[in-house]
Order: sequence, then C-alpha cells, then structure tokens
Amino acid sequence: MAGAAVDVYDHDPVYFSLNEFEQHEQVKELIDRIGSINPQTVIVNDVAETTDVERIYDKFQYILNQYQEQPQLLDSYLAEIINKLLHYIEHGPNKNHIAGALLHHIIKVRGFKVMTTRFLPHEPHHLMITLNLLERELTENSSSENAWATLYSLLVWLGTTCMVPLDLCRFDAKSAKQTTMSQILNIYKHFLYNSVYMRMVAFNLGHFMSRQDSIRLSCLNDFLTSEIFPILEAYDDNQNDEQIILRMTASLQTLSYIFKFGQRLNLITYVDVLYNLLINKRILYAKRIVIRRMAYKLLQKLAMTLLPMPKHGAAWRYRRGVRNLLDSLTIKKNTPVTTTTMTVKPTSKVNGHNHEPYENGDNDEIEDNSNVPSLVESILELLMAGLSDKELYVRWSSAKGLGRITNRLRKSYAAQLVSLLCDRISTVALLACDHYALQGGCLALAELARRGLLLPERLDAVMPIVHKSLNYDEKLGHQTYGHIVRDAACYVCWSFARAFDPIDFRSYIGDLAGMLLCIICFDWNVQCRRAASAALQENVGRQGEYFPHGIDIIQQTDYNLIGKFDYCFLILAHSLIKYYDVFGRYMIEHLLKYKIIHWKKETRLLTSQLLEKTTIDYGTIEEIYENILLPLFDRCLDRKNDGITRHGLLATCGHIVYGLHQRYKRDPNECQRLGELRDNLQKKISTLLNEYKSLGFLDGYSGDLIRPSLCSFIEKISQSIDYFQQDKNNACFSNETIDCWQTILDESISNLDDDVRQAGLNALKAFSKAFFSNSSSSDLIDRYLIKISTTSQEHIRQGFALALSYLPCEMLLTSNTINKVSDCLFNLITISKQTQHLIKQRKDTLIAFCNLYENLHLHSLSPFSTQESINKLINSYLRCTRDYTNDRFGDSGRLVRETACTQLVRLLRLINTNIKTKSFLNSAILHNCLNSILTNLCSKIDDLRMTSGRALLEFLSIQFEYPIENKNDFEKIFLNQTDIDWRNSEKVFPLIVQLLNYDRYRSIIWLNCLITAGELSNASIALYSHLILHKSNEHLINLLLQDLENIFTNKQNLQIRIIVPCIQACERLLSQSTFEYYYEKNSQKFIQYWINIIRLLDDILDKKSQTLNNNPTLYLHFIKLYCSLLQFNNNELRSLILNLLTKFFLHKYPWVRRQAAQNLYDTCVMFNDDLFIDDNENESEQVMNLLTETDWEQNIDELTTIRQTLLNLFHIE
Repeated sequence: MAGAAVDVYDHDPVYFSLNEFEQHEQVKELIDRIGSINPQTVIVNDVAETTDVERIYDKFQYILNQYQEQPQLLDSYLAEIINKLLHYIEHGPNKNHIAGALLHHIIKVRGFKVMTTRFLPHEPHHLMITLNLLERELTENSSSENAWATLYSLLVWLGTTCMVPLDLCRFDAKSAKQTTMSQILNIYKHFLYNSVYMRMVAFNLGHFMSRQDSIRLSCLNDFLTSEIFPILEAYDDNQNDEQIILRMTASLQTLSYIFKFGQRLNLITYVDVLYNLLINKRILYAKRIVIRRMAYKLLQKLAMTLLPMPKHGAAWRYRRGVRNLLDSLTIKKNTPVTTTTMTVKPTSKVNGHNHEPYENGDNDEIEDNSNVPSLVESILELLMAGLSDKELYVRWSSAKGLGRITNRLRKSYAAQLVSLLCDRISTVALLACDHYALQGGCLALAELARRGLLLPERLDAVMPIVHKSLNYDEKLGHQTYGHIVRDAACYVCWSFARAFDPIDFRSYIGDLAGMLLCIICFDWNVQCRRAASAALQENVGRQGEYFPHGIDIIQQTDYNLIGKFDYCFLILAHSLIKYYDVFGRYMIEHLLKYKIIHWKKETRLLTSQLLEKTTIDYGTIEEIYENILLPLFDRCLDRKNDGITRHGLLATCGHIVYGLHQRYKRDPNECQRLGELRDNLQKKISTLLNEYKSLGFLDGYSGDLIRPSLCSFIEKISQSIDYFQQDKNNACFSNETIDCWQTILDESISNLDDDVRQAGLNALKAFSKAFFSNSSSSDLIDRYLIKISTTSQEHIRQGFALALSYLPCEMLLTSNTINKVSDCLFNLITISKQTQHLIKQRKDTLIAFCNLYENLHLHSLSPFSTQESINKLINSYLRCTRDYTNDRFGDSGRLVRETACTQLVRLLRLINTNIKTKSFLNSAILHNCLNSILTNLCSKIDDLRMTSGRALLEFLSIQFEYPIENKNDFEKIFLNQTDIDWRNSEKVFPLIVQLLNYDRYRSIIWLNCLITAGELSNASIALYSHLILHKSNEHLINLLLQDLENIFTNKQNLQIRIIVPCIQACERLLSQSTFEYYYEKNSQKFIQYWINIIRLLDDILDKKSQTLNNNPTLYLHFIKLYCSLLQFNNNELRSLILNLLTKFFLHKYPWVRRQAAQNLYDTCVMFNDDLFIDDNENESEQVMNLLTETDWEQNIDELTTIRQTLLNLFHIE
C-alpha cells in the first residue's frame, strides 16, 4: 500500500472493551464507495484511483482490527455487509478483488469456521454461482496479485453452499464434462496443498466428505485411497523438501477434519490402516512440529471413532449444577447450597443438553459390561507418551485427546486412566524432573476436570501433584523450564474452580489460595504471576464463600501491577501478609522453604528484604526468634548446603536481625524474654562467620558466591549494634569476631568483581561506624595505604581508595594520617604516561575524594579548610573532565569525564554548604567549572551528554555567593524546558547553540559544537540553523571566524581528535552556504580569515604528517575543505588552495592522489565559471581530461609534470 494512504491508520488500534459495532454505517459507506471507482482507471492502474482503493482498504482494516478481541459484536451487521460485498464480487466488473479483499479481512477477524457455518448465504442456487465465480477467477484473474483474497473468500462461501441438505447430483448439467461433486472436489484438491488456503480447505473437505452422497458415490473412499493414503505411504522423515512437508501436513489435517465431522460407521473401516501408517512410517515421531501435532490430533480421532459416544457424554461424569458465573452468584445469594451436585430431573438441562437420570446405577453396570478395543489402549499409551513431547502444541493436543477419549470410556476404565496419569506424573515427571512430562500431565488433569471427568474422590490424589507443580522451579544449566509447569498448574487451578461445586472443593481451597498468592507475589516469571492471578479471580468468583478476603485480594492483584516484580515482592506481598492468620504464615513458610534458597539471586535478595519488613510489622518476637531466626542460623552451618543456599540464608539472617532492631527502637518493652533470646542470638552471630572460616566455606567458587551476602550480613549486624550493646562501655562482640569480620571485608574490598567490592564498601561504612568510631589507631589506615602503594592491580587500588573515604572522620583526623590519605588519593587521580590506562582507578578515586570531603568538611580539623586546598581539589576534578584517554575499548576516558562532572557538582554543593569555605568559590573557579560541564555537554556520546546535562541543572540550582554571568539566560534556555531528554541530540543541540550569543561562553561552545558537528549530523543541523537565523548578525559571525582561526592557532588544540572534526564541520557549513550572506557584505575580511586558516592547516599537515600517514583517510577531510572554498571567487584564495590541493597529487599514497583528483574534478564541474579565467572552455576541457585520464599510481616525477601542467592551465605560478 502507498505510504500516503497509511499515514492515518499505520499505528496499532487501542483494544478496549466495546459494547457494540459503532462504525457499521462507516463500513457500509466504505463498501458503497467501491461502486464509484471507474473500472477503466482501475485497469490501467491510475495512481489516484489506486490510492483511493488503498485508502478504502486501510480504513476498513483499521476499523475491523478494533474488534479482534470481540468479533461477536459484528454479528448483527454481517449479513448486510457480506451481501453487498458478494454483489460486487459477482457483478462488479474489475471491482471483485477490492470487494474480495474486504470480505477476506472480515473472515480473518471473525474466523473462517464461524463464517462457513453461519453468515454466508446458502440457498441451493448459490452453489452454482460460487462454482462459476471460482472458475472465472481461475481462468481470468489467476495471475493478479490480489486474486488470492477473492479466491479465499469464494472457497469459504463454497464450503457454506456445500452444506445444503440436497443431493449434489441434482445440480449436474447434461452437457457438463464432469459432475458437480467432481468439480467441487477438483477445486478443493487444487487449493489443498497451498499454504494460504490449506487449513480452510481441509475444514471444508471434512464437511464435504461427511455428506451422505459423498459416501454413497464412494467419493470418500476414492479420495482417501487415491489421494491421501499414497502421500502418507511415501512419507520419509529424512526428506526435507518443503513441498512434500506441505502435502503431508495438508493430508493429516484433512484426515483430522474428516474424522471429526464424519459418521463413525462410515469411517471405522479406515482406522486400522491409518493407525498402521502412523506407526510404521513413524509419523508420530516426525522432526517437523506441525506434522507431529497433526499426527497426534488424528490419533485421538481414531480412538474416538472406535468408541461410541454416549448420548450426552459419560453418564458417570461430575456435573456441577450451575456453570454460568452470574447464575452461580445469584443462586448463592438467594438460596443456600445444600447438595454437592444438582438433582437432575427427567426434563431438566445440564450443560445445555437434555438429560435423564440413571436410577440405582443400572446404566453404570451396563456401561461396565462394554469392552474397550485393544487399539484404543495402544492409542491411549501413545497419547500418554505425547504428554512428554518437547513441543507444547503436541503436549496440549495429547492432553485434549485424553480428555475427549475418557469422555467415552466407562467409569472403571476412566478411573484406571486417571490413576495411571497421576502415577506417571509422580514417578516419571516429578522424580526425574521432566518438566515437559509434568506440564503435559497438568494440562491433561485440567482437560479432565473441565469435562467433569475428574471426580471429587480423586482430588486427594491429584492435589499433592498440583502443590508440587505450583512450586516446581528447577534450573537446568543456564536455563530454567519450571515456569511452563507452574503456568500449567495455574491452569489446573483455574479449571478446578469452574469444575467443582464449592462444597466438594472447600477442603482444598485454603491451601490452594495460599499457593496461588505465593505464585502471584513471589514468582519470577510474569506469565506465571498473571496465570495465577486469573486462577485466583476464577476461584474467588466461583468458590468465593470459602475464599477468605477474596474481593480485597483480587483488587490488589491487578493484571498490570503484578507485571512489576519488585512491586509484587515488597509491596503486594507485604500488604497480603496482614491477613497473618489466614495467608501470612503460609506465605512466610513458602519464603523460608523455597525462595530463600532460590537459584535466582534477585529472588533471594528480595526475600530477605521482605522478611525484614515482615519482622517489623507482623508476628510476635518469640515466634520470630523460635520459628524463623534461630532455625535459620542452624541451617547456615549445614554442610550439605551449596553456595546459593548459604548466600540466601546469610542475607536473610542479617535483614531479620536489622528488622528486630527497628522493631526494638519502636517498642523496647514488647517482649518479656527479649534478654534471653537476644543473648542466644548474640552467641550465634559471634561464632557464625568464624565457623564458616574454619569449615572452609569462604574458599573457592562457593566462597566467592557468598561474599556479597557475608558483607550484607556484617552490614546489617553493624547497623543493629545498639540492639546488642546495651552498655556502651562493654563490647558486645569479641576481638576475634571483629578481626574475622574485618578480614572478610578487606578481602571483599579488594575483590575483582565490582558487585562484591561495592557490597564490601557498604558493609565497611557501617562496620567502621559501629566498631571504630572512637578509635584513634592508624593501623587500619596504614594497612590500606600500604596495599594501595604496593599493589599493581587496579581493582585493589580502587577498593581501598574508596575504603579510606568510608572510615570515620574521628579515626582519620585523630590518627594524623589524613595528609597521607589525601596525598595518596591525589596520586591516584593524577594522569601520567604510566597511569593513563587506569580509567577505573581514576573514576573511583574521584568518588572517594568527594566522599572523603563530605566526611571531613564540617570537622574543625579538616585539611580542606584553606583556599589553596580547595583550589587544588577542584583543579584535580577539572583536569579529569578533560580526560580523553583512548585505548582498545575506544574513548574510555568518557567514564572519567562522566564521573568528574557528577562529582564536581556534588563537591561544589558541599563546599557551598560550609560557611567557612563558601567564599572560596570565586567567579573564576565557578566559570571554569561551568565551562568544563558545557564542554562535556556538547559531546557526541549520549550517556556523557545526559550526565553533563543533569550536572548542569544541578549546578544552576546551587545558590553561590559569587554571581554566575548570564545565569538568568541559562535558566531561560534550560530550566524552562520540561523534562529535557539529554540523550536526544536532535532536541539538545538547538538549546546548546543558543549560548553562542554570549561572549563568555561563545568560544567554548563554538569549539566543542564544531568537534561534535563533524561527526554528528544533528549537531551540524543545529549549528547551521542557528547561524542562518543570525546570518545578519555580522558581529557574531566575525567573532566566530576569529575564534575559528584561534582554534588552529592554539597549540593545545593541535590534536587529531580536535582538528579533523573541526575541518569536517567547516566543510559542511561551507557546502551549505552558511556564510553566504556575510561573504556578500564583507567579502575581503571573510577571504582573509580563510587564507589565514588555510595557511595554519598547511602547517598542521607538516607537523602531523606522521600521524596522518598512519590513517590516510584523514587527508580526505582536508581535501574536501579545500575544494569547498573554491566556490568563492577570489584569485589569492584560489591560487593558495589550488597550490595546496595539487600537492596531494604527489602524496606517497596513490589513494590520496585519486581522492584529490576526484574531488577537484567534481569541484570543477560545479564551479567551472569561477575557476577558469575568461571562461576558456579549451583549458577547462584539458583540466578535466588530465584529472580523469591520469594514472595516479605512476612515479612522482611524471606526476610532478602533470601537476605543473594543471597549475599552468589554472594560470597559477
């Protein structure tokens, strides 16, 4: 479809609950517009008419797509709409494909099965009309690209007309070459093996072959024996021909529909043949999923053909009295339920069928006397095996097949089948951890329950399986498949709610509710949480009288809210545990049994946080100690535990202790036995990590795994030190314990893993505050300084540099080591040839320095209390904002620049909050800081720009003692914008370039915008737009050209990272005629600027020749800039540029020569009149020929002659 036609309707429609088909009049108008299309213009594909057709189709599609979730709303209007479309298909010349496309979309939305059986016209004469239309399409329009939709719609209509209850022989014409039945069958055969029509044609063939005249005339037998069976017999699983696979799939699908719609007595003779084909050809074990799935569907149909269907299903099956939810709620409200099932009277209806009761079990006995064919037993075994298939489609098809077949079995055989299924799940699936088999078993149980084939007396055997399935979560390697089992178990719970009467199910509803709540709150997979939520709502609606607090709970378990894992764990679960006596205990037990040792780290950490919150609010202190905390400490020392289990146990113990501390602060007198319990806990805490060390739990991979939780445990105990230390003069933990903890923290701080290192630093902050806050010893500081100075490993220096900043200020200041610490950090932050590659070290040292200043700046002995110390500190940060280190990872210095910008503003805020140091921030320092932030704000790197943008906003929010020039203008530009997306260069650079108007910031913004504009098109566009907007501001343009000359004059800017992007940006601006207005007004001044710049660039080429030769492609930017300047008609500039440009013809790399010649040729073509004096065409032609025909790989002497010839032609000496 044309892009112009899709503009309005190209977005997905919003699906929401609708009440009726509101746009039916609009749809009818669209269909009527088909009649106004000129047939001739459609034939010749006129653009305007084609666009009109596409607009009709797109709008029609847009409207109907809104009803894909509720297609039944279309039913009342479909008859009229379909008749109009069929009229155009039948009578509208050259409009049949437009109408066919619209009808096909209706079929797509409503479904071809529903359309075939309900909405299409089906009078007897419509059969011949449909056949004639199909013949017309096949002969006249088969090559048209839009014919397929019309053919699809006509085939669906043919399926409807074939259902007329008349013998098709009546439609035979005497002069016809074939009968009507043969004609229909040939049409179906023609389309059956086409993937577009296959499923729908197979459905129609199933109905067609179930007709009595098809059977009477042996049409069914001929079709199966001559068409289908040969395809099945020729099947070989080793063949990969897609056409053979397609024919095989179509054949199996057709057979499935034939056995679905056909009469049992007419098909029973083919069962053995098909069963043998499926077994002998191993079709049930095919590699292709679609073939395997169709084979299992056919297999269950074979068994159902062998078994007669009872009048209304199995007489023994469980019948719940009311299935409609509204009726169920009405009965519960008006009449008490006193029986487990409804008493069915002779004239009553059950599940939509008239049903007569069986008295005294006579009919059960009659059924028990019937025999089940041995072939059915074999099929049941195969379907049981299908429950373990690796593909979900096959497992689900097998489960449905078991349900359908069980509905035709006698009660005793069905009981054996259910028992076998339960045993299979318990022994094979659960014990072998076969998640495929377990999911298949759950699906089968759900299908049996939905059909009333799972009787209440079997629930005692089934519910333990459901419990285990809901908690099944096994990790296999780097993947886990347990979520498919839990999802299927939720489906079982959903089906139980619909299947059983509340009285029969009430003894199981309590445990089931608790398990579903645990899935909703604690499952890591969002699909499982939502499946459990649906099952919970179904149970509340249908088993509500036995479901406590049901309405309150389903209001909190909203579909969208439970999509957020953190919300479910920390907010939803905490709010549900308030029903402590009902669900709280169950949920806490579930956490302690399953989630605390879960394989997923995030789940374990969230579990510990939730148990901390729960400890504060729910249960008694005695219960928490005796039932939760002390048993957890005992479990910590179990040698059978792996690293994952110890990690979860340690983290949880620490969080619960901290929760008890918070609870104690709220009410110290809550528990009478607190002293006894606390002493017992203190002993366990004191010895726990010492025993871990002695048992070797801290060594190897397992030790590395639990280090974050060890640090978390130490951190939480340290934060809870007041809970144990009632007398501040007496230590609550021994020196041995403190030394052990210190050793663990030191090892964690120097760990290679960033997460472990950060956990150790967080713990050290709390640990040092708890145990070293009054210490004046310098042993720990000296040890850290020695490790920093002696090690060659970057991560160790990172960890201990940050560790020094976390130590208590009293310890740092009273031990007379603060100067050593600050000197050490200054050394780590210094950039030299030896330390240039240590990016992470500088990044973390910047953070450490800021932490150290925050720790000390308010203390009277702080070393940062003089102007000199503040200047030194700020200058260190300013140097780091200019860290452009490049290594094998690219611009790795950006990490330092990001951190420097963030920490610099943080440092300025801290300095500004101190009255003593506030005045040290003079205007010069502030403007240097602001320029550094603006420099990084102009970066092409999105993350750096975002960090710098946020730092700029924070900088502007600080009220400094000295004023910032143009601060009000900054606020107008940046603070008036709502939520700036700093990563979006298209939106940010138009704001940045506005600063070019302010002299204080012009040069820094101009330089950095040029650097970025050379590589980022959005920056170039913003710069060009701003200069065009201010093209009449000659003063501004003049200043910018002066600054541009200064850029190439300044030796500090003689870096390739600056020179090349600036040249690229200048070339872009010149090629876009950015300075055209200024040139017209000040041509001589403009030319002089560029002559100076070109001479500076020539010097740079000489100085940087070695660097440029390492990457010859950089020369191309110089060449393009020179060529773009030839547009200005000035002899001095022209002579200078051509002289320099032709020098590239003598470069040692032939590639550079060719590029210079090609670019000069393009320039000559574009600016021919300006380059050649007196418009001499002969000279112009000679120059063009020399540039294009010269072999630029020949020796330098010959190229020197050619260069001189070119210069002579340009009249340059």
